[in-house]
Amino acid sequence: MNSVLQALLHTPPLRDYFLSDRHNRYYCQLKNGVKLCLACDVDAMFSAVFSGDRKPYSPAKFLYSWWQHASDLASYDQQDAHEFFISMLDGIHENVERDRGKPPSPGHGDCCIAHRVFSGILRSDVMCMACGFTSTTYDPCVDISLDLEPHQVTAHEANGFSSTQIPTTSTLIGCLDRFTRPERLGSDQKFFCQQCQVSQESLKQMSIRKLPLVSCFHIKRFEHSHTRKMSRKVDRYLQFPFSLDMAPYLSSSILRSRFGDDGDDVAANEMSSEFELFAVVTHSGKLDAGHYVTYLRLSNQWYKCDDAWITRVNENVVRAAQGYMMFYVQKMLYYRASAQVCPS
Repeated sequence: MNSVLQALLHTPPLRDYFLSDRHNRYYCQLKNGVKLCLACDVDAMFSAVFSGDRKPYSPAKFLYSWWQHASDLASYDQQDAHEFFISMLDGIHENVERDRGKPPSPGHGDCCIAHRVFSGILRSDVMCMACGFTSTTYDPCVDISLDLEPHQVTAHEANGFSSTQIPTTSTLIGCLDRFTRPERLGSDQKFFCQQCQVSQESLKQMSIRKLPLVSCFHIKRFEHSHTRKMSRKVDRYLQFPFSLDMAPYLSSSILRSRFGDDGDDVAANEMSSEFELFAVVTHSGKLDAGHYVTYLRLSNQWYKCDDAWITRVNENVVRAAQGYMMFYVQKMLYYRASAQVCPS
């Protein structure tokens, strides 16, 4: 929880929203009674963290509220930072939507502060390999989960996992290339072509129609073997850039390379495609136990946030870290933000 909260507390548009009193917990409680509101507790947390008090802050009240929201995770068992991140955004979204008298819905990025900051839109194209007919769907997302690039396998598999492999360095760019690369679906995944009126083999390609203000990338560091019914953590190194251009992964760019034009996909061009890294959540340990640490970038100085211990670190320490979640903010917001604050 601490690792994700450190990243969220220093997310520029989220910080600006709560510190400018856009969600006033006193007014919210006066209007809606004393019921639990996760956004109110986030507002209280921002006020406490940026009050100037140098003592470590314990988000105990927030933890209690989150447990009320996510009762399936309300225990003292080991939990996953990524699951907590998704659950927290869902909790803020549901509270705000309920206050407006609307049923909770994913929306398209403008319904609440959580989605205004983190929500983007993915485009999925499935093309019939017989006639070329393409079925397109759009889905909102608050993060993108990426597979690590595969090893080059040179021998048999042992225990359900590849045993002899040529080590390859995974990069975030390579993972994004793989995510948006056309994938031929197997014969067991045929889709019904509206033009052919029969099930056909197809190609599927993902792209990003609309970029969020803050892009969160979650690295899938857990392997599952169906043959041996085993799971393990993948401790491979991942290179990630401090500056990232998302233009190659936009639907407009991919459609242009495929057809020579970008169709009606103009939403992706409304915002800058250049991003800056400002937070990295890392995990050390094994599949069922471990420890999370966050690295924060403030005014181009990196800090290691290990619960109540905050230390300055060199950027090479960050580059060598085993990234599990990476948070990138639109470059214009990164440099516009008043980042002259100490980490909390």
